[in-house]
Amino acid sequence: MSNPGLAHTGIDISIQYDTVRAATDGVVSFVGYNPSDPTGGYEPGGGGNYVFVQTPWGGGYLFHIYMHLTKPLVNPGDNVTRGMPIAISGNTGNTTGPHLHFELRLGSSSSGASRNRRNPELWAAITGMGAIYGRVPGAGNSTRVDISPYPKPKPPYTTFGWALTYNYNDPGIGSDDLYNENYAIGDVVPGTYTITALSGTYRRVVTVGPGQVVNAEASSSVVADPPPLPAVAELAQNYPNPFNPATTVPVNLAGPHRLSLRVFDLLGREVALIAEGEYDAGRHTFSFDASGSPSGVYFCRMSAVRLSDGSTVSAVRRMLLQR
Repeated sequence: MSNPGLAHTGIDISIQYDTVRAATDGVVSFVGYNPSDPTGGYEPGGGGNYVFVQTPWGGGYLFHIYMHLTKPLVNPGDNVTRGMPIAISGNTGNTTGPHLHFELRLGSSSSGASRNRRNPELWAAITGMGAIYGRVPGAGNSTRVDISPYPKPKPPYTTFGWALTYNYNDPGIGSDDLYNENYAIGDVVPGTYTITALSGTYRRVVTVGPGQVVNAEASSSVVADPPPLPAVAELAQNYPNPFNPATTVPVNLAGPHRLSLRVFDLLGREVALIAEGEYDAGRHTFSFDASGSPSGVYFCRMSAVRLSDGSTVSAVRRMLLQR
């Protein structure tokens, strides 16, 4: 949904004509909207219909930019609070499909200001996800940085599980004052990843946990021995939570087990069987897709039988589907 040949200065979220909510408190500083041309938008060759929200930051202002909207729900001067509906996502402007494009600009909202853009993948994230950043030595602008395995949660991400570098002196986006990076990969599912660039001459192995922003260049980012497995089977908390419509359920097994994972609603009705079978020792992840199910509380119940001695462990985790 973005030009893969250019270093990306925003986040694309694949939501189709859905409610867009404010990421933070602030004041609406600008609304670009052309009601007579809803398919082209205010800026047909660019962001289409869009909303700017201005937030105080470090003695100045940080601007949150929401683009390609079908219809803004706010007006200039409106006060907004975090989570407040501000627009409907859409397909206006220069897009290849309905989605939300989100940017952060520090100090000035102008697209032509020098080095005012900040990589939002280091500033914003889905709850429970992590982020990785680093600096490829000697890399020119738009050098491809690959990460394996695919790091993004599905949904809402469907493509572009890699990054492109940007130069410190790039007039559009520069390394963050805090991170001093030239690439960043946000909304990374917790796990261990191999990052490569420049035909493999740049290689980093990184472990990231929920809510962590990990420096791929730091010695602490090199994979150490993983934490020990539990003495018995363990059902970990799903992530993200709340979720919409899919979430990941992690299970840690100390030895080979026969495993069953079932999801129930508040009335005790089974709504999904997400795992059934024999699994080796280790960390396993399973997906629960609640598409078509109503918002509310669900329970994931684990039953694990150790194959070596027949001992059984049961556990339940509460999950919240929030549309």
